[in-house]
Amino acid sequence: MAINLQFQRPILDCMVGGVSALDVKRLDVHTTAEARSFILAYGYDLDAEHDREELWSTHRRAVALLKDQLLEVGEQIPQALCDPAHLTDLGQLLLYASDRSPSGRELQRWSCAILRVMHVFVHLRNDLFSAFTDEIQNQILKPLQDSIVSDPVAGSVVLAGSGALLESDGVRLHRFDIKPFKTTASSVIKLLARPERVALTLLDKLGVRFVTRSVFDSFRVIRFLVERNIVSYPHIIPDQSNNTLYPLNLFMEVMNELTGQEALTSAEVEATLASRLSDSLHRAEFLTKANEFSGSDYKFVKFINRKLITVAIGQGDRLRPFRFFYPYEIQVMDYDTHVRNLSGPMAHDAYKNRQRLRARERVLREAE
Repeated sequence: MAINLQFQRPILDCMVGGVSALDVKRLDVHTTAEARSFILAYGYDLDAEHDREELWSTHRRAVALLKDQLLEVGEQIPQALCDPAHLTDLGQLLLYASDRSPSGRELQRWSCAILRVMHVFVHLRNDLFSAFTDEIQNQILKPLQDSIVSDPVAGSVVLAGSGALLESDGVRLHRFDIKPFKTTASSVIKLLARPERVALTLLDKLGVRFVTRSVFDSFRVIRFLVERNIVSYPHIIPDQSNNTLYPLNLFMEVMNELTGQEALTSAEVEATLASRLSDSLHRAEFLTKANEFSGSDYKFVKFINRKLITVAIGQGDRLRPFRFFYPYEIQVMDYDTHVRNLSGPMAHDAYKNRQRLRARERVLREAE
């Protein structure tokens, strides 16, 4: 018997070559039976009503996102693919996506586009956040919110907690923001734009931002969060930290030099930090995590922490705790930096548009 020496390079690229399935340009599914078997291995049984309904729902959401977010004026998805009355069987999408004939080129391209978006929706729909949204948000955000105290006299907020508004290690803030919850559409665009990302590594669905009065206060915020056990630093994800606000080596130099000096004001500390950075910029040790969609001038301290979430599952006497880690983002920056970040190439709208364009390019790519 002859040895089978035929291998599909795109499949090997995914399995052992580090290529995302979203970047496969064409499938290799050629019969209805193969399509149904492929979908079953993917996790859905087309013979099960619940699975069919979920996949059709995902198809509708994918088509809507393509139309609303990624298509240019005048572009249209073929009715044969976007209208369930014409498509009738979702397995047919896989057959179209595998077509190599010149006459099927257009349907092949659009089928792949729909399947790419559906794939991202499926993973987002079935992650832990979807199942335990309220529990995750409450257990992550409540300790942070409880640490913020309003000062009606000064018209500001203070990072203090426990009603201790005037304690010495509290930090007066310009503002404290809970980042708007990342919508599913926003998450889909982000995952489509970043080949290295999957739903499991979407780490900023939840997040908060501390805007301080000074760079010095930004580092005081970090110290406060750790010392008060609001944040557990062993749960930080190291390769996700980012510090473009002020270099750690120069910050610690200044702190060590000023330690012991009496009657030192925060303004004097801030002035010393600014002077040191100006004089020693060539020695500055920033920590920059590249993000092609952010402007190079976006300055902040950012880290991703993980919170051990506990939820109850089961019923009656069989109720038991289920624990898992869930990530969230903390950003810290001083007010002047915050104002600069809101304008120019690093502005949020420009950032989102760059993501959208990259997602469009990836989803609507032509097969060779």
